[in-house]
Amino acid sequence: MKTKQRIRTLATASLGVMLLFSSCQNEKIEDNITDDPTINGKFIEKYFRGDLVEVEEIGNGEYLYNSDIILSEEMLSDKAEKYDPEKAPVVGMNEKLALYGSVRKWPNNTVIYRLGNLNNTLRSNLREAFKRWSSKTNIRFKERTNESYYVTIYQSNNVCSGCGRASFGVQGTRGTIQLGHSASISLIVHEIGHTLGFVHEQTRADRDNYVRIRWENIQPGMEGNFRKSNNARLLTDQFDINSIMMYHPYGFSKNRQPTITLLNGQIYHGAQSTISRLDIAGTNSAYPINNPGDICKGISEWVRGRQYFVGDQVTYRGYLYTLLSNYNWKQEGRCGN
Repeated sequence: MKTKQRIRTLATASLGVMLLFSSCQNEKIEDNITDDPTINGKFIEKYFRGDLVEVEEIGNGEYLYNSDIILSEEMLSDKAEKYDPEKAPVVGMNEKLALYGSVRKWPNNTVIYRLGNLNNTLRSNLREAFKRWSSKTNIRFKERTNESYYVTIYQSNNVCSGCGRASFGVQGTRGTIQLGHSASISLIVHEIGHTLGFVHEQTRADRDNYVRIRWENIQPGMEGNFRKSNNARLLTDQFDINSIMMYHPYGFSKNRQPTITLLNGQIYHGAQSTISRLDIAGTNSAYPINNPGDICKGISEWVRGRQYFVGDQVTYRGYLYTLLSNYNWKQEGRCGN
């Protein structure tokens, strides 16, 4: 395992959609809100979703990935995992038997949140960010009462004024969205995307068909932010240059030259202000609304060799399944119910 000491550089504009998850488990409630762990600049290589990635140790069993995604140590491993893309659903297996390290999805399409210390501007921006997700997708937000899983949203001194970072998926009571004192609405919308389980758009495995990474312009030590996530499942079949999760074309530039361009060398429009049409479609695919009546009505039988995307549903031997992550199927229930 390689370790490196580097000067820590925060993203000022990192705005994209892929995903992978499992179920939310109840965990012991812990009401203490702690400040950010100390950053020591130590980078190590780990496997995340079968991809070798570089993460920064930030303490308390947490790691920073792509500069703004907080991973727990349970999500990482020291060796590559093998996945079978043609794995059939397993009758009797539900989401509680998900693959090791699966990112957990928010139950009932609802993000449970707890507010920490936020200035008035951040509170206003947060409300608008919630609205931009809930008005166009199946995602809803609910302030915590007694739920045993939630994300704490608070103002942090360990990110730059306009920056943020967020836990990836549901992480019990440990999940956080940490915001600089002047984080914009679009930045908060982006960080909520990570909490929902979305990674950066430019890391899609098919991105080289749409954009060019200008490695020569990237700040030393930040190359890992631009590596592809080959094992992430795509929520849509199109690369989305307009995604809220897409990096700014000058993100992490060392010389004021673009770090990402279109294939023809042209500069695309930078940081988006809200979620795109494909962001909406991808989110609703990952977080679908349950249909009343027979849960299998209109759902096709699973077919070996067919490509499925996160959120796709199939029937198999009399049961309904939803694809959650890394070819892991969640059993929703018996057909006819």
